[in-house]
Amino acid sequence: MASGLPPFPLEGLVEGVLEEGGVPEGWRPTGQTRSLYVRLSEPIVRQAVKWQDETGHIIDPYMKREASTATPRFVGALGFLIRVGRCLDLVDVCAKSMTAAAEDLFNASKKPVSGPEFYVKELMVGYWALKDKVEERLVKRWEELLSGYDPEETYVAVFSKMSPERVRNFCTFALAGEGFKRAAGLTDNMEFVERYLEHQLSFFTEFGMYRDPDDPMTYDYTARMNLALLLFSGYKGRHAKVLDELLRRGGLTTLLYMSPSGQAPFGGRSNQYNFNEATIALICEYEANRYKRLGRTDLAGAFKRAARLAVLSTRRWLSLSPFRHIKNGLHPEAMHGCEGYGGYSVYSLLIASQLGFAHLLADETIEEKPAPFEIGGYIVHLPDAFHKVFATSGGYHVEIETAADHRYDATGFGRVHKASVPTEIGLSSPITSKPRYKVIFNPSPRSVAIGSGWRFKEGGEAYWLSDYVPERAELERVEESIGSVRFRVKYYLGSGQPKVSEEYWLTEAGIEFSVEVQSVKVVLLQVPLLETDGLNDAEVHVGKGYFTVSYLGHKYEVRCIEPWAPDTYLEPFKVPNRNGLYNVGCFEASGGALKVKITMQ
Repeated sequence: MASGLPPFPLEGLVEGVLEEGGVPEGWRPTGQTRSLYVRLSEPIVRQAVKWQDETGHIIDPYMKREASTATPRFVGALGFLIRVGRCLDLVDVCAKSMTAAAEDLFNASKKPVSGPEFYVKELMVGYWALKDKVEERLVKRWEELLSGYDPEETYVAVFSKMSPERVRNFCTFALAGEGFKRAAGLTDNMEFVERYLEHQLSFFTEFGMYRDPDDPMTYDYTARMNLALLLFSGYKGRHAKVLDELLRRGGLTTLLYMSPSGQAPFGGRSNQYNFNEATIALICEYEANRYKRLGRTDLAGAFKRAARLAVLSTRRWLSLSPFRHIKNGLHPEAMHGCEGYGGYSVYSLLIASQLGFAHLLADETIEEKPAPFEIGGYIVHLPDAFHKVFATSGGYHVEIETAADHRYDATGFGRVHKASVPTEIGLSSPITSKPRYKVIFNPSPRSVAIGSGWRFKEGGEAYWLSDYVPERAELERVEESIGSVRFRVKYYLGSGQPKVSEEYWLTEAGIEFSVEVQSVKVVLLQVPLLETDGLNDAEVHVGKGYFTVSYLGHKYEVRCIEPWAPDTYLEPFKVPNRNGLYNVGCFEASGGALKVKITMQ
């Protein structure tokens, strides 16, 4: 263990699951190679060529302006393709944007750009790709631009411009970029790297997860991705050992919180964009190489498998015309599910750029092996930072938010997935009444997740766990085995509020989900039911004591089993999340308990 770090709570769990679970019945390799990354990125880049203006900048086709960091990410994405012998007809196009973005970065201390830290590693890819393909005078100009600025004056997330507490994930982009510049012999800003890396290490948890403000899941693996690239660039400074250990832990935690679909978890801002899975693929390729060096073919193969499944999970969205940069079928012009900074150009090109880095790291000699999320039999609890519970068994996967940031999520049972079933048919991310991202439908009148509600008297006002930020939540483990996972989450909502307990039992036959609310007259259980992903409509059926959703050839059913015939109805409103539009089904019964069976096929 690296000096000064607390014990890793999940030590040995991945290895134990792989050893006990072996090869699941019917498992087979994906048959993919790293060419998958090229095949998915090239159409994005070729489309983006049409967005280049006469100055070399990338103009978003829907925002009608340059979105922050779009131009350097175009350079990085196209640069990777040129490096592997693709898009050689676009060398001049890439060089034009390379010059424009490098000049913007060089002048950023006097003429600020948004996120200069994000430029550097992308431009270094362009530099490596183009330096032998353009005139020497142009290469010299790029070298002057990339080496001729002071990081402390140019970057935004530095101590001279903001409080240390705010110097977070932006800084990790700067560190990766400075690492690549040093590897190329352009600069040697090691004092800057050492000082800021020491600060960044303070934001890691004992699980190896990185904390950006408010604990968004996306920026856990985004920061780790950048710091892995810093090590990949050759960093061997005084913090290398601790950083390497934290990345090891974070990689293993990632294998456990991923969905069997290959999808990244929900939680906080920048979620449900398809760059999330491309970023995870990059991390998994990096970790696969680690375990190959150690002779652990099981772990190397599990990470290789996770990388490919993560990227394959985005293929259905990237294959649409126009391709989707976020996981819904609405036209990209609508920007449904997107934050203001999540423009089509910038986050599409980020997918392509991240796929390029994954290709760079990919070792084709590593053979796929089963990933732990394909085997299951475990629970992961993040009790403080990130406040999540993940559980996987029998092909089913759940993610539970125990203290929601209601700008993005809702408290409770926020995700139910099954391998090989469209992720949005059940629920992929919970629903908030006050989204900090754009929705083109009327926002929900309340926050919605699968789970508990109650009335203190017959006919009285309904209250919902999903609307709360509990004072605390406790996990009680009942069973963890390959074929069966069972546990309870108990919520303590504060003075005058009932205690709420929700129990989950995951097997290959489905999920039994029980809710119990103390000291109330009526118990309710709500279930979001997909109406549309914006392109494909679902069919919702309501029966006595059950709901079904039919969608893209699959079926999702929630059937009440205790009591056998509760009141069953749809709310008179529909509710949007990033993935589309949902109905809200409710079961209601006297007393304090309900149990349902959830199945997907």
